[in-house]
Amino acid sequence: MPPTSDAGTEAEDGRLQIDSSRDADALTIELRGDLDLSSVHELETAILAAEQSDTPRIVLDLAEVRFIDSTGLSQLLEAKRRSNGRFRIKPSKSEAVTRLLALTGTTEILE
Repeated sequence: MPPTSDAGTEAEDGRLQIDSSRDADALTIELRGDLDLSSVHELETAILAAEQSDTPRIVLDLAEVRFIDSTGLSQLLEAKRRSNGRFRIKPSKSEAVTRLLALTGTTEILE
């Protein structure tokens, strides 16, 4: 029987995986999978925790995000608005995500 709790397996079936790490000048939140209605609350929790920290920079790594729906996009925009310049996005490698951000005009806003 294949493993059911392996992070690689979970990311493959689309469920969002969130990992955080911190170095001297940034807290990085790394996402893998799909950012949608079913996972946006988990991301919000991670971002709010990062905002409460004393780190000067919060990096949201979307490199392994394959899909974002309107609720996920809204969460990214809200976090950027609240950030006072602390919030940065590492772009997704997914053509679908890149296209969504370009079509909605949010690429430049999130940079």
